[in-house]
Amino acid sequence: MVSEHSHPPAVIRIGIIGLGFMGATHVRAWGKVSGARIAALCNPSGRHLDGDFSGVSGNVGGKEPVRLNMEALTAYRDYAAMLADPDVDAIDICTPTHTHLDLALAAFAAGKHVICEKPMARTSIEASQICDAAQKAGRVLMPAMCLRFWPEWAWLKEAVSGGGYGKVLSARFTRIAEPPGWGRSVFLGGARSGGGLRDLHIHDTDFVNYLFGPPLSVQSHGYSLLSGCIDHVVTRYEVACGAMVHAEGG
Repeated sequence: MVSEHSHPPAVIRIGIIGLGFMGATHVRAWGKVSGARIAALCNPSGRHLDGDFSGVSGNVGGKEPVRLNMEALTAYRDYAAMLADPDVDAIDICTPTHTHLDLALAAFAAGKHVICEKPMARTSIEASQICDAAQKAGRVLMPAMCLRFWPEWAWLKEAVSGGGYGKVLSARFTRIAEPPGWGRSVFLGGARSGGGLRDLHIHDTDFVNYLFGPPLSVQSHGYSLLSGCIDHVVTRYEVACGAMVHAEGG
C-alpha cells in the first residue's frame, strides 16, 4: 500500500526495533538485500546497540557471528526518537508479538513503512487495526512470513503453480519443535505470544493459503501444554482444487 504521489528513495533505509534472535536474523537478511541498508537500531534495554550479535543464537539462519559497523548507523533506546529520524524510511519490528500493534501504529503515524515479524498481531482485530493504519497512511506493510522466500518452499510454489508434476492430490505439512531456549518468558506466555498455534502453526497456515488460495473451510483440533494457549494443533483444509491438505504444528 503506497501513496500514488510517493517516490521511493534509491536505497530504503531501515530502522530495526528488537535486537534479540529475530533482530539478529533480520540484520543478516538485510545484508543480502540490494537497495536497502540498515540505518538505525533500537532496543530499550540497550543490548546489542554496539552492533555485536555474536552471542545471539537460534534455530534458523547461519551460525556465523553477526557484527555491524556502527559508524554509519544510529543507536536508539527511545523508539519515538528513531521514528523522528528523517534518515529512516522503514521500521522492521522484531519485538515480541504483544508489542506489535502499538509499535506499528506509531510507525505509520510517523510516516514510516513497516515490516513486522510474525505473527503480525495477537488477534485478528489487532491485525485489522494495523492494516487499516497502513492504508490510511499510504505506507507499505509487510508481515515477515519467511517461508514463501526460502528456496525449497519457493520451488514448491513454482512446481504446484506450473503443474509440471500434475494435479496435487494431497499435501501434508509438519512443523514440530521443542520449546525455544530463548525468550521463554515471552514464548511460554500464551496470552502474549499466542502459543504454538499462532507463533508456529501460522507458518503453514500462511503457506497453505499461498499455495492453494483461501481455503473453503478449515477444521482444527489442538490442546494446550505449556503456554496456556493452544500449543499443538492439527488442521484439515478444504481447498478449491480438491486436494487433501493437512498441517500439524506444535
